[in-house]
Amino acid sequence: MKRLLHMVFIAVLAAIAVTSVVMVFPAFHKYQSLRKRNFESQNELNQNKAECIRLRKKLNNLDNHTEQIERIAREKFNFCKKDELIIKFKKQ
Repeated sequence: MKRLLHMVFIAVLAAIAVTSVVMVFPAFHKYQSLRKRNFESQNELNQNKAECIRLRKKLNNLDNHTEQIERIAREKFNFCKKDELIIKFKKQ
């Protein structure tokens, strides 16, 4: 009788252990997934912050240096000063 009781006790403990693992595993998997997503989001945020800082510096430089504004206007929009000649070369 003691042996049967002992086996039932072990079976119940095993069932509790298996049930616990089955219930905890999905939560742990979800936790790992969210942690990975959080890490990726933090990396993306840091990259976006660095890009924002770079663009702010560029904007500050443009606000403070009219020569750079003129250079960009000449390069991108083909503007020129009075009595200036622009020569364009076509690629073949």
